[in-house]
Amino acid sequence: MFKMLLWCLCWKNCIQFHLNLQLRSVSWCVLSGAEERKCLDLAGNATALNIKGSLQCIRGLSARDCMDKIKNGTADAASMSADDIYAAGLCHGLDLAAGESHNRVDGISYYVVAMARRSSSDLSLLEMHELSSCHPGIRTTVGWTVPIGYLVNTSQISVGEQCNFPKAVGNFFGYSCVPGVKDPQHDPRGNNPRNLCEACIGDENDRHICANNHRERHYGEAGALRCVAENLGDVAFVKHTTIFDNVDGNNQESWALDLELEDLKLLCPDGTDADLDEYERCHLAAVPTNAVVVRVEDKCRVWKYLERLQNAFGNATVGFGLFSSAGYGASDLLFSDATHHLQRVLGRYTSWLGPSYTTMLQAFECEGKIPYAFTLDLLMAACVHCSCSHYRVLLMTGFC
Repeated sequence: MFKMLLWCLCWKNCIQFHLNLQLRSVSWCVLSGAEERKCLDLAGNATALNIKGSLQCIRGLSARDCMDKIKNGTADAASMSADDIYAAGLCHGLDLAAGESHNRVDGISYYVVAMARRSSSDLSLLEMHELSSCHPGIRTTVGWTVPIGYLVNTSQISVGEQCNFPKAVGNFFGYSCVPGVKDPQHDPRGNNPRNLCEACIGDENDRHICANNHRERHYGEAGALRCVAENLGDVAFVKHTTIFDNVDGNNQESWALDLELEDLKLLCPDGTDADLDEYERCHLAAVPTNAVVVRVEDKCRVWKYLERLQNAFGNATVGFGLFSSAGYGASDLLFSDATHHLQRVLGRYTSWLGPSYTTMLQAFECEGKIPYAFTLDLLMAACVHCSCSHYRVLLMTGFC
């Protein structure tokens, strides 16, 4: 009897030891060799300073794989972008422990704006039917998710029972440039409307028209701005910073040399317009910064550990820097290089994403059915009534 009690006591102590060890450590899911090296360096530096707890680095194959690892307990945390945060919360039941603050502005990474030529005096975002549009690309937050979400939420377009977003967008605009919209990857059936490429120009030899890369000269945010500057589009959807990067001599390409701030304006969601520097009030969505995804029960534990790491390495001018990727051959490792500090997220993930951005994402849920051509990451978040594990197949078929 005594031996049995002694065995039980030892077994209980052994279990408690492993539980305590698990509580003291945080395993971080990383996505590249460079990120893994920085993670290991952080772990070593934290150990050298006797920071309470320990850091383990777990290699993930993708953001989706990291979500799975966090959900099943193989990993505890990972830094993710806004689109992935939405998918992690909706499809996996995960939450946030901390979020990045850039330039002392809490939670905002950039604003998605609608930009037009100032000479187009009769334009309104509430009356865009049969006008022309310029998008950085298919499957982009700036060029697709936010502007199309806005059009759905304002009842300007309806996707119908098939949830065919490209068809609805093609029927709405007169012509557009949406680079990549006709690629087999995004148009497996070859049915996406051709007018979504009619404002594209390809390269100097008129090849690669509508390509999802820089061979299409209207690709990307600078390309979308160029599309409007060259009078091939009425409105361009870009980040607010894109405009300032390409006007008043900041871009030396021929199309931008004479482009000035006063040549352009913002179109506001309420149908009015505004000057370019009024983006904080005149935007389609405020896209949140990256945040640390965790299991709900680990919000406090992971934050406490991150707080200790931030106190030690957050403002380092020499040695290891928590928010610096210098020396690793890549950028934005573990955290965005633009991060000023981490802040605790006390509410749910939706509070971090914010109402304007979340509303745009919800437009793609299409009453619980799978969208026809949705961003690969956000597709997971739309499978309200379907198995999220099949999202790659669903992307190709467009059906539950």
